[in-house]
Amino acid sequence: MHDFHYKGRIDGLHLAFSYAVTTDLVNEAIRRHDCDPVAAHVFGRAITAGLLATSTLNEAERINLRWAYQGLLQTVVVDAGPDGASRGLISPPHLDQAEELDALYGAEGELQLIRSREGKILSSGTVACCFQDVVADLVHYLCISDQVESAMLVLIQLSNHPEHPVALCRGLLIQALPGGDLNRFQQWRERLSSPLVRGLLAREEESDNHLENILHKLIEPEAMPAGLSVVDAGQPRFVCTCSPVKLGAVLRSLPYTERMDIVKKKEPVSITCHFCRKQYALSIDDCIAAWNEKV
Repeated sequence: MHDFHYKGRIDGLHLAFSYAVTTDLVNEAIRRHDCDPVAAHVFGRAITAGLLATSTLNEAERINLRWAYQGLLQTVVVDAGPDGASRGLISPPHLDQAEELDALYGAEGELQLIRSREGKILSSGTVACCFQDVVADLVHYLCISDQVESAMLVLIQLSNHPEHPVALCRGLLIQALPGGDLNRFQQWRERLSSPLVRGLLAREEESDNHLENILHKLIEPEAMPAGLSVVDAGQPRFVCTCSPVKLGAVLRSLPYTERMDIVKKKEPVSITCHFCRKQYALSIDDCIAAWNEKV
């Protein structure tokens, strides 16, 4: 089953949704960061939640999410766009010492979300993390900061295969559209976390009408109105924008003393991208050229 991302709405019920299978994307991210099972579970759900949240973005816009916690888990960052191009990082990537949620997340945290277009910030906001869960904390942001009633379910199934540590990752986001009945939406929110809907979302196979079946169970006993629309939002995939050119900005940010130390050592400088873990080796001449470049 290949990854995909659909978004749509049910106009007759004033309901918008975002639905994705992200197994390949999550496997790629977990392998790059060498995550243990606990970190893989957190990181995979965070990446999927971030991708689902791009359904409200316009073309060329992106969101950057940064969860910061005070437990063994310190930081999770997800950068994603409506075309499916996503990347992220988790620090630290080994969290198997955390036996309880309190140890994993700590007592407090915060989530910052930045919306941007071509590098220019459109909006930003920060909320407290109250739920010791990356998905629930993002939903809290959407409800409080964006003021859009939202609910999300992201399920991940791990495997013992070293090259494919995740057997399945799938998620669904629902949001209330203007004019909708909030009491009815609350019923859908509760049903989204019910064993019936969770069971459908956890099925390994993906039939042609799988999404429609999930939506039917979500809104029961109401019938599906005629206003159901679904569009392909772009295939989820791990894409990093790092490049040797961008590393020049990193080198130029170094203070003068560190630059001199690099020159004195006469050794190549190794820089690792935090998102994709790709390593770049820059010669002294490369460093000097970057420092002398006028920007």
